[in-house]
Amino acid sequence: MKKVSFIALAVALVMPGAALAADGFTIKPRGRVLLDFTDIDYNLANLNTSNSGNEFRTARLGVFGKMGSRIKYVAEFDFVNGGDIKVHDPKAKDVKLSFKVNSNTSISFGNQKTPNSLEEQTSGRFTTFLERGSVTDAFRLSRRVGIMVKTHGDNYSLAAGVFGNDMNAVLYGHEGLFSNEHSYAARGTFTPINNDRRTVHLGASVRRFSGNQGDQLRIRARPRVHLAQRLVDARNQGKNSTLFGLEAAYVSGPFHIEGEWMVEDALTSSNGYFVQAGWFLTGESRTYSVKKGAFGRIKPKHAVGDGGGGAWEVALRFDTLDLNNANAGKMNTWTAGLNWYPQSHTRVMLDVVHATARGLAKFGPGNTDSLQMRLQYDW
Repeated sequence: MKKVSFIALAVALVMPGAALAADGFTIKPRGRVLLDFTDIDYNLANLNTSNSGNEFRTARLGVFGKMGSRIKYVAEFDFVNGGDIKVHDPKAKDVKLSFKVNSNTSISFGNQKTPNSLEEQTSGRFTTFLERGSVTDAFRLSRRVGIMVKTHGDNYSLAAGVFGNDMNAVLYGHEGLFSNEHSYAARGTFTPINNDRRTVHLGASVRRFSGNQGDQLRIRARPRVHLAQRLVDARNQGKNSTLFGLEAAYVSGPFHIEGEWMVEDALTSSNGYFVQAGWFLTGESRTYSVKKGAFGRIKPKHAVGDGGGGAWEVALRFDTLDLNNANAGKMNTWTAGLNWYPQSHTRVMLDVVHATARGLAKFGPGNTDSLQMRLQYDW
């Protein structure tokens, strides 16, 4: 593990922007650095304080490339752990091989995201806010070791797979790939309109999860601030669950709107949804991939360095997570965002977040107010 990680680091350092090719084998460096600054005020029944902090949300290095015409690979490792960069303890992210069956279909093996959620399938480099909607966090959408089949057409995509543990649980926790827990997941998307002016995205996904005997699922979420306390926390939710999700998005020129709803039936039923909208003040538009069923990179019309001021975006989101059936309360969150894209690979983000907790929330009813900023660069 340590050897693989340092190979990725060495490649990224000695070959910036370059690629090696020999006998159909190519290797390219990739990575990202996300530095966050946060200030949080708690006004809850059992928590009334303020604090500020900063962290490297991500410091990721890796390589990707091809092995001939049909096989692609990627190996990425995150050197952030608990807010500190620890080179000796990297976390595996995407570590997988993909085999191209034909022009529309592929099979991938390795540590990868389960096919659920538009927000989750969209890279964190391209999401509108610093944190994704609370349902993706609460219902534990993540990478796991598995086998997945994907196919797509001109206006649809389909994906399904079988998954075991997170690779890090296997590498560091010495757990079995499939003996400890496993899940089945599938997602379908339909894009009836996708042209230079407008995009309409519709999607649905499902996941069936089975854990260890004696394990108890936990459904919890922060108020969309990574350094904040979790305001709702449902424990002892059994070892099995079924998740259903619906998603929709619309893009018209500089305007975009997106929403998702999810429900997880474990020992009790919990649900949540979010709706968000944004506007590019400088006229850009969100890019979309039918093949992935996800959004992509923003390219400023007039980048800094080319005589322009970059792209500017304003956005607003309402987010709710209802754990009342699990006697863990309910959390509503409003987020207002301002994003500046000096260049296509650089972004500065500012989010103002107001969250309210109700019912039997972890720290009782009340609210939190947060201000957070991110400096982002990827290559």
